[in-house]
Amino acid sequence: MSLLFGMRRSMLLTSGGYRGPDVYVPPFVYNGVTYGGFLTHKYPSSQPNATADDDNPDVADGAAVGSVKACSQINVSPWREITFLEARKACANIGTGWHLITAFEWASLAYYALANDTQPHGPNANTDPPSDSQYPAETATLDAALHARNAAYHSALTGSGPLTWSLNHRGNIYGLNGVIWQWNDGLFLLPENQNDNSATPHAITTAGQAGYCLILANREVSLTLAPYGSSTATAAGSLADTNKSWVVNAFTGHYLYDSAGSLFYIDSNSAGALTIDGANTPAAGPYTIVKLKATNITSGMTSGHRILTLSADADLAPLAIPATSDATGSATYGNDGYWHAATALRAAGRGGSWNYGVGAGVFALALSYAPSFRHVTIGFRACKSL
Repeated sequence: MSLLFGMRRSMLLTSGGYRGPDVYVPPFVYNGVTYGGFLTHKYPSSQPNATADDDNPDVADGAAVGSVKACSQINVSPWREITFLEARKACANIGTGWHLITAFEWASLAYYALANDTQPHGPNANTDPPSDSQYPAETATLDAALHARNAAYHSALTGSGPLTWSLNHRGNIYGLNGVIWQWNDGLFLLPENQNDNSATPHAITTAGQAGYCLILANREVSLTLAPYGSSTATAAGSLADTNKSWVVNAFTGHYLYDSAGSLFYIDSNSAGALTIDGANTPAAGPYTIVKLKATNITSGMTSGHRILTLSADADLAPLAIPATSDATGSATYGNDGYWHAATALRAAGRGGSWNYGVGAGVFALALSYAPSFRHVTIGFRACKSL
């Protein structure tokens, strides 16, 4: 399977404006599922005025994102110390259709690499110069901003590695192995006894159901049908998005995850609006519609072990969810690692950071951090629905 990835450059030179380039991932079929059909940042997202020496010129660590837009830029330090909700907002700030990369979109990249035998290498060895733990001769430019934070940290500037560090080994999408963990939307690990945030709470999981997950309500990636976006209006009991043309009542019984991180049970939906249970007013801004998957995706696996097989379940396989793991893992999936902690709601991170060695990679998955967690090892990537 060889696909032609189109590159698009967007340049807005006003302060805080958007900078490209971006890469179009064309649709392709793998194991009976259609992937692709969206635009993605070519590099892990950065702040607009980021440089090799400064990773937070626009938004200080822990400060509000405000209207600052996520950017795709080469040879800069990526945006870090950002929570899941902040990353989702920085992506939505770019404009209509832009959103945090979803678990399905990331899986599109992983399965492309698997199908073409081009799993990307990357700076995961924590060496100076940055190198790949399995291919130490492959090096890149040291991220000076990160190194200034801690002299023991050795990551690479965005896109500074050789061609083998890109998705197709020809230079299309960089930063999928090492560099920095990247938040994914539409995949959340649940503890037992998880309720939604409605005025009259709904039980999402009950006793003994730790490890169940919330996943994207559908796998649509188009602007009009995707189960994520940014609200155009909110009111008591409702959220509207005039960019949508959903199937009526397709989301009944699912959950709205709003921009404040609250979950609300969905009673019904029209083509462009959701009706949630009770009189709560959802927070305006980016949102995701998710559904419960009553399967323990941590069962029989030890956190930190490496992926041995992926789930064959019709809902979980398209998200590249591990089914089994052990201390060694499988070379088929790069011996990438799987981390999880079903003790509270957890958001997904993919790819691994500069210090995860062979455990980092395009299949690496961390479901061990709360959406409110921030750290120098965690960043993100923006995508666009077309």
